[in-house]
Amino acid sequence: MNKQKVLELVNEVIIDRLSQLMEEMSNNEFVEMITDMVQDQTGEVIEDENDIEEIRNIIGSRVVPLLQKVCEWGIGKNIPIE
Repeated sequence: MNKQKVLELVNEVIIDRLSQLMEEMSNNEFVEMITDMVQDQTGEVIEDENDIEEIRNIIGSRVVPLLQKVCEWGIGKNIPIE
């Protein structure tokens, strides 16, 4: 068995799955789910577009660095942030 080829395939599948997960965390359904959870847990009704945009920004602030780390892991190099 070619262990190097197996490792390459495993890494490729892991990166693909993590990319799919991050895409799902960036769509409107995810934003709505988070908004609903905030409303359920705090009782605060979130309907204002500015509040929804702020939730999107918070999600993005967590997803973008995660995407960067996954890319760095996949290529085996650190990517400088500019």
